[in-house]
Amino acid sequence: MRKLIFLLYGVLISLLSLTQIELLHLTFAYHDKIEHFAAYSVFTLLAYFCTRNRQWAIVLCIGIIIYGGILEVLQASSTGRIASIADFCANVLGVMGGVLIIRMYRTSAIHANRKLN
Repeated sequence: MRKLIFLLYGVLISLLSLTQIELLHLTFAYHDKIEHFAAYSVFTLLAYFCTRNRQWAIVLCIGIIIYGGILEVLQASSTGRIASIADFCANVLGVMGGVLIIRMYRTSAIHANRKLN
């Protein structure tokens, strides 16, 4: 089930990246970059919960970054969309943010287990 959610989320990111659908009508500065950061942080968290194997998690994170890059390139040929290096950087930072959240989660879980023992 987790893998299905991960895959469906990837499809959702594709749809939102390649069409003119806007779910949020935010107007403050850099809202687009914040949306990219948040979307790719969640994508990374979903990848982590699909596999807790460290090697696979690293592969999935690299894959998510490549996927985001491919979507940015495809946006250049999409009507009404513009490819952006800044968006790609926000995607990469989102993956890094997701990894940071995972590391914090794992560290707190380890400390909690030590306290129980």
